[in-house]
Amino acid sequence: MTQYQFVGVDVAKDKFDVALEMQNKSRQECFSNDRKGYQSFSKWLVKHTSHPWVCMEATGHYSELIADYLSSQQIKVSVVNPLQIKSFARAMLSRNKTDQLDAKMIAAFCEKMLPRDFQPRSDSQKELKDLSNLLDMLKAQHVQLTNQLHSARSDAAKKILRKLIRALENEIEKVENSIAEIVKRNEDLNENMKLITSIKGIGKLTAYKILSHVPHMSNFRNAKQFAAFIGISPRQHQSGNYQGKAIISRMGNSALRKSFYMAAMVAKRFNERLQPFVDRLQKNGKAPKAVICAVMRKLAHMVFGVMRNKKPFEVNYV
Repeated sequence: MTQYQFVGVDVAKDKFDVALEMQNKSRQECFSNDRKGYQSFSKWLVKHTSHPWVCMEATGHYSELIADYLSSQQIKVSVVNPLQIKSFARAMLSRNKTDQLDAKMIAAFCEKMLPRDFQPRSDSQKELKDLSNLLDMLKAQHVQLTNQLHSARSDAAKKILRKLIRALENEIEKVENSIAEIVKRNEDLNENMKLITSIKGIGKLTAYKILSHVPHMSNFRNAKQFAAFIGISPRQHQSGNYQGKAIISRMGNSALRKSFYMAAMVAKRFNERLQPFVDRLQKNGKAPKAVICAVMRKLAHMVFGVMRNKKPFEVNYV
């Protein structure tokens, strides 16, 4: 069994702090968060470790760049939910917070919990994710400007707002075409796109989110893990004689969760496979939002199934 040396990394915008705990000895260092810093960190690992296991919190673009570089150098790396580190620090009764202490805490977490390996996204997935996020931003701006147009009284203001709205609509169309082109020219993305959209209720926009935010479905052992990754697993609250209502955990990917919510609104009405399930929940007196959350979980299980089995969804499958 490989004896790893656990290295914690606390990532910031311009720098990242690292901590190595080994044989009751501690080494700490700080590097710039750029290509030069990644190279220096890699050399530092070679000098001070034989089998490093690097762990860091998921901080979006900044952590992914470091993880991508380390993975390209064949260095074992894990990227974990920041809430896991926060909860671990509380369990360890940590009272102080500095960048160096955070790095040490992340290293300790990695040693105790042995998180799963980081799986880098393909270049197409990275491009797809950037464009998908840009599309969300443009659509949010479109909604904002449209609302302002409805409330504007000045003709001059209305004229400018209409011009801005038309420009945004053109940009939205360009981004959507670019996303469609990326999916079309990538064989794996194109195949998965067809599989996901074979589920009634899941449209192109939700499929784009899944393709850009889920690097490899093989990361998940079962559909429950995939649902937990999204943050739609049921969260029970029971203590003694008290039995609270079950709610979704929300400890997952918020962008995916939002997309699945919109898809569930459609599937609840139009996916015939889900109709008996929805009717049963409604007859049992479940609240409308609870029904939507249950449909979200069902859709997540369906997505996991079609992507893992590489077969389109069949309504009459038993």
